[in-house]
Amino acid sequence: MWALKSSQFLQPLRATSLAALVLLAASGAAQASVLLQTNATWKVTPVAQSGSDWYTNPAFDDSSWQDATELYDVIPPWVGAKGIWSLGGQYSETETQIWIRKTFTLGALSAASLTVGCDDDCTVYVNGAMVINDTNGSANNNTVADLLPNLNVGTNLIAYTVTDNYLVWGYNHSTWLQLDGERQSNGVPEPATLALLGLGLAGLATSRRRRR
Repeated sequence: MWALKSSQFLQPLRATSLAALVLLAASGAAQASVLLQTNATWKVTPVAQSGSDWYTNPAFDDSSWQDATELYDVIPPWVGAKGIWSLGGQYSETETQIWIRKTFTLGALSAASLTVGCDDDCTVYVNGAMVINDTNGSANNNTVADLLPNLNVGTNLIAYTVTDNYLVWGYNHSTWLQLDGERQSNGVPEPATLALLGLGLAGLATSRRRRR
C-alpha cells in the first residue's frame, strides 16, 4: 500500500516542483512592454517649424503648441495607441501638415522598437536623429526594428512631422506611434521569484527523499 501511496504523492509533487521552476525561468526572462504611445498628452502644431531645435532639443519651448486631438483607437496589436492630429481634425482642409513632439524618460533597456503610422508622409526623429523618412505619398506603417542605439537612459525626445497627400487621396489625415521595449533586469531577485525558487527546490528535494 505504501508504494502505491508514495507514487501517488510523488507524481503531483514532482509536477508542482517542475512547474514552479518553469515559472521561475519565465519570470527572469526579459518581457517586452509598451513604453510610449500617442495620445492627448503629445504636443502638436499646424504652424510650420523652421530650424532643427524643435526636433533636437528636449527643452524646446512648445508651450504654445496644442495638446493632440485624439481621433480613434488604433487596431491591435497596438492596443492603447491613439490616432492623433491637430484641432483641425482628421478632415481639415487647412491643417494638412502638423509637427509633433513628446519628451519622456527611460531606464536601461535591452531592446527597443518603434512603429509609426503615417497618413500620408512623415519624417521621424529620435533624439535628433532621423529614423524614418516616409515619402511614398500613401498611408502606411513604418517600423524601426532596433531603436536601442538612438535612445538614452534618462530624457528622450521623439519629434516628427506628418503631411497629408490630399491632392491624390483627398482630405483624410492622421498619425499614431508606439514604442516597445524590454527593460534590463537589475539582477536582484524579487520576493515572488525567490518564493518560486524555494518551492521548486523544496519539492524536488522531497521527491528525491521519498524515492529512497
